[in-house]
Amino acid sequence: MKRFGVAALSTLVLSSAFANFAGAQPGDIKVIINGVTQQYTQSPVVSQNTTLVPLRGVFESLGAKVDWDSKAKKVTASKNDDTLTLNVGSKLAYKNSNPVQLDAATQIQKGQVLVPLRFVSQSLGAKVNWDQSTHTITISNQADGSTTGEVNSLSSKPFTAPVTKVTYDTYYNDSLAYDDAVKLAIADSTTVKTAATNIDQAGKIMKEAGKNIDFVPAEAGDEASDKAFKGYAQTNLNYEAAKKNLDMTKEGIEYNVKSLYNTLLQKQNAVKLAALNIEDAERKLKVAQIKRDNQMSSDYEVTQATNQVTQNQAALEKAKKDLDSAYVSLNQVIGYKPEQRYELKDKPVYSEFKDNVETKVSQVLTSSTAIWLSEQKVDLAELSLKLYNFSTPGNTPYEAEQLNVEKAQYATEGTKRQLEEAVRTIYNNIKALESQYSQIQAGLVSARSAADMAKKQFDVGLATELQVYEANLKVTTAEQQAEDIVTNIDTLKLAFDKPWAMQGSSGASAQ
Repeated sequence: MKRFGVAALSTLVLSSAFANFAGAQPGDIKVIINGVTQQYTQSPVVSQNTTLVPLRGVFESLGAKVDWDSKAKKVTASKNDDTLTLNVGSKLAYKNSNPVQLDAATQIQKGQVLVPLRFVSQSLGAKVNWDQSTHTITISNQADGSTTGEVNSLSSKPFTAPVTKVTYDTYYNDSLAYDDAVKLAIADSTTVKTAATNIDQAGKIMKEAGKNIDFVPAEAGDEASDKAFKGYAQTNLNYEAAKKNLDMTKEGIEYNVKSLYNTLLQKQNAVKLAALNIEDAERKLKVAQIKRDNQMSSDYEVTQATNQVTQNQAALEKAKKDLDSAYVSLNQVIGYKPEQRYELKDKPVYSEFKDNVETKVSQVLTSSTAIWLSEQKVDLAELSLKLYNFSTPGNTPYEAEQLNVEKAQYATEGTKRQLEEAVRTIYNNIKALESQYSQIQAGLVSARSAADMAKKQFDVGLATELQVYEANLKVTTAEQQAEDIVTNIDTLKLAFDKPWAMQGSSGASAQ
């Protein structure tokens, strides 16, 4: 029990020292790496109570290779088997594709990328010490055997939780915009090619049928002329329907790509969150081991924590498989190879949905291809009735022809009702998602406030690293939940604009 108290006190002292460090002026801070005083064009700075140091200077002095991508504003550092990636302005870095939450966002000053000092130890395993009296940071490699500034360990046993690497991160060799994905899908679609061929075929048939039409009959007359005109009217309808069917097929593909693209965004978020949950479980396991080693808990707590790590690992594996499936589904539609991976360039941004549902219902009822086609069938049935010849033997009874008109009218009314119901349902779903989004945003305010307070308490030794991590994890979880809702709304907005596209997407995807 005494050993644990001393260790906790040591942690408190170091945390307090780093909190006092925030009061130092940038020009006063000296950096010593492996016994050598460093000279940088940009000295360490203090931002939001967090000390930031020049990444390239510090990391290269510790033996890491640093590369800078000016276009993407991305830094890649590598040493031995470790690879680190981080973007300027982000509070999330990656070590071997495993997310690392930073104390503050990276930034650029005087052409130098600055990172939180604590990230040095998190990423390269270096040991960091702060001398308050001289305002000096001392950094040393563990491999060098230096013990400068080493904090007493909280446990005599090493942390044995397995390390899990995330298969996918946010950096890829290729990228894909949504509009480009739609173009690729349309170009690769055999359904579109068939629809285009149908237009050509229907046009040729219509042209041939029109050769026998000398006039437009006003009523039943010559049987042969009437029959020829009805045949021409049917071929004309087939031609116009073929053209509209091509448009509807493309709209169905557009919706299908939107759905698959946004689903892929959500699956990427799920992998990142699953990786963060593993780290949370591993941290809790470490605490459980420390408590057990210091006679503060039993093996049962360690077993429970170990099981949670295992469960979270399984959740990550499932999330990665779901992500793979999402890639394969979109790749199949756009003509990519199943194994091809890329960054998605377009992420939906939240904006309040202000469309009027009654106005949209009216627009849909006048612009729907399905309704147009159904109304044309009514006109064709009425034409057959108009040109009905009672003297022709073997004709369908006139009353039966009348019923054909009624059936076509009923079908048109049914199509209108279905589309109207679809518009209203989509509208209500969007509004329900907006309510959820507002609730999450309200919770985020509290979560971010709690995370900020946990960080401040940690800086003065009143909170543990686990408490800070868990507070930040709550923020990240809520943020990704909000992003998932925004992507769902984005998909529904397209469906609201063209509700018939949802029905066409199923056929468009089966190419």
